[in-house]
Order: sequence, then C-alpha cells, then structure tokens
Amino acid sequence: MSRFMVGRQPIFGAHLGIRGYELLFRGPKSQMADGVAMTADVLVRAGLDVGLGDLVGDKQVFVKAPRAFLVGEIEFPLPARQTVIEIVQDVARTPEVVAGCRHLVQNGFALALDHYVWDDDDDPLLELVSIIKLDVLTLTPTQLLNAVHHNSKFGVELLAEKIETREQLDLCQKLGFDLFEGYLLGRPEVVEGEALCPSQATCLRIMEELAGPSTSARRIEDIVQTDAALSYRFLRAAGAGAARGLYPRLGSVRDAVVSLGARRLRTWVTLMVLAGTHEGSDERLNLAMTRARMSELMAGELEPRLADSAYTVGLLSALELLLKTALPEIIDGLSLTAELEDALRGHTGALGHVLADVLGWEERYLEASGWATEVCGSVFAPAR
Repeated sequence: MSRFMVGRQPIFGAHLGIRGYELLFRGPKSQMADGVAMTADVLVRAGLDVGLGDLVGDKQVFVKAPRAFLVGEIEFPLPARQTVIEIVQDVARTPEVVAGCRHLVQNGFALALDHYVWDDDDDPLLELVSIIKLDVLTLTPTQLLNAVHHNSKFGVELLAEKIETREQLDLCQKLGFDLFEGYLLGRPEVVEGEALCPSQATCLRIMEELAGPSTSARRIEDIVQTDAALSYRFLRAAGAGAARGLYPRLGSVRDAVVSLGARRLRTWVTLMVLAGTHEGSDERLNLAMTRARMSELMAGELEPRLADSAYTVGLLSALELLLKTALPEIIDGLSLTAELEDALRGHTGALGHVLADVLGWEERYLEASGWATEVCGSVFAPAR
C-alpha cells in the first residue's frame, strides 16, 4: 500500500463552463526529470487508482506526452474520444513523430501543441492538432492577436493558459480565444488516495509472457492472480470498459484478462513499471491472497466451474480492508456480474455461501492464532 497524488486543473470553454481537466504529475521529485515516468505515473493514477470517471467524469482529459508516447513506443490506454494529448514544446518534428501523431488522430485522439510559439507556418503538426495552447505570461498583446489570425487559417481552437488576472482574461476573450486555463479561474486540485502496488517481479513476468509466441489468457491469469494489486487494477481497467459497453460484465479476474487483451495488458504493465508504482508485499495483501485462494479451493470442491469466480469474490471481499473504502463503493466501479455482486453484497448464491464459509474459517483461524501467540509468549517469556 502507498499514498499517491495526481493533480487536475480545470480548463474552461468560451462561456467559462468546464470543458476538461489537465492532469498533472504530483509524484516523487526524483521522477520529475523524466517526462516518460511522469506521464506514466499520471496515466496509472488516473486510469487504475482513482479511475477516470471519478477523476474527470465525462469531461475531456488533457495529458502531456513525451516523444515515446507520440511515436507509439508506449500507447495511451485512456479512451481516445475523451483524451487530448499535449505535445510538449521540445519534441522534435521528425518524420517518426509526425507519422505517430497522424496515427493517434486517425484513432480518435485529439492533439494539442503545448506552450506553442508562433514563428512560421512550416510546422508539420499544424495540420494534425485541434488545440494550440499559448502562455499569456510570455506573449505580448500583439503576439496574442497574431495567434488569433493564425487560428482562422488552420481551424484550431486556441487555449489561453496561465491566466492570472481579470485583465488577461478580458483581453483573451476579446481576441476570440476558445479555451481558458489559469489560477484566476481555478488552481490545480491535488487528488490523493491509497494504492495497491503490484510487485515489479510480477509485472516483468507478465511482460515476458506477453512477448512469447505461445502465450494464453490462462497463463497470464495464473500470474496475475499471484498479485492482489494487479488483479484489482486489471479488474478496474476492464470494469471501466464494461461500464462503457466495450466488454461484458466481469465474473472473474480471467474475464478481465480476456476483455483487456494482450495489447492493453502490455500497455498497463509497461506504464506501471515505468512509473515505478510497485512495492513489496504487505500483511494485508497476504490476507487478501489467502482468502482468494481458499475461496477458489472450496468452490472447486463444490462446483469446479465456480472456482475462477470464487477466487475473484474472495479477493474483492478483502479490498475493503486494503483500500479503507466501503465495499459497495469498490463494487460500483467494477461492472461485475449480478452473481458476483450478490455474493459480495449479501453473501447470497453459491458464491456467497462459499465466501461466508471462508470468512467464518478465517475469523476462527485468526482468533486461534492470536490465542496461540499470546500463550506461547507467556510460556516462553524470560524469567525475571
């Protein structure tokens, strides 16, 4: 378990209603020199830990993208039609970058030029971008006016950023800017929470397996199920897709693995490794894994077809303790089947009965273990 932070700053439309949010890195300072790690951290926090729906709702999300993301070395896992990819200022306009940006647009992403400086019309990205961001603190009124003239030529929206005074806002509105961002309108809000962190070794095992020629969903699932954090994150990612109608509702970790597919799984695991969001095991994680495995074994004895689902029920039932969040709130974000929801909410149905038995045995075991520890401690305590 670890604390995490991600920043979000509102971006306003012409009538000052919220159009979207720019997501900002708020992780360790040691990562700040690495743009790839910073972007990976933002994507993991937004997509897996907070959840994009909880973070921005149905508004657009603006995310800065270093070269590796633009040329396709690392993919964007967020919904294309909701995502604006900001091309950072120092990215060279190589043929690979231009081709990568064109591919992103063809796949439904919108592009924005960040901190753009108008000098000529030879930038090959001008024909691909939808938004151009201009820093009002570094440009004169004349330069801002020239930017509006260019806007009419290329048909892009202009976003005035770093607006700090009413005079700056009035000027940009008068000049015809379309979007507005800055401290005058809204400061960045830091969203914090607790994250389950998968082990680096497990992430690397999955990457190695996905790179093999004969991998299968079952083999990936077997690895994922050894790590409670990965299981939950993949359930969360697939659940978000199921909520949008992209996948069926989820009945097991296997369903999440199959729904996401090898390519999306590879993307998420790569981002987790790059972001460094992995830590060692935890006693509570061990409890979650034990409960999940025990549920799987008991279901396998009673009705083998329920084994996968029972594992998932056991795992999810422990998240209330791990995440310090009410179980109904966790369940609501996962798009589970009615069978799993009934088992978790009311311990009903075959899966619910298995879970109730596991929880009963677990309670007795912990009570007995605590008693044994106390007794042994008193028996073997050194004499005074």
